[in-house]
Amino acid sequence: MFNIFSLQHVFVLTLIALVVVGPKDLPQLVSLMVEAVANGRSMAFSLRRNLEELTRTADLDGLRAELNALKRRHPLSSLEAGMARSNDRASRG
Repeated sequence: MFNIFSLQHVFVLTLIALVVVGPKDLPQLVSLMVEAVANGRSMAFSLRRNLEELTRTADLDGLRAELNALKRRHPLSSLEAGMARSNDRASRG
């Protein structure tokens, strides 16, 4: 995504880590860093998925409200509801 480290930067950071941490603990540090990056990516993916789901839900709620408003404004909606009720009563009795 953002290429902020060149090969020279990586080399210098590796050399500093080797001096500060030591050659014995460097593999553990690298493993810890890889795990932290993987967890960060996983959390970012989860957050993105949740935000997309919330957006879809909000869009559907808006469409549902708009559809209900159109149904209320439709002049034949009460007639259709009455016909449906009378059909239900006729089929039962």
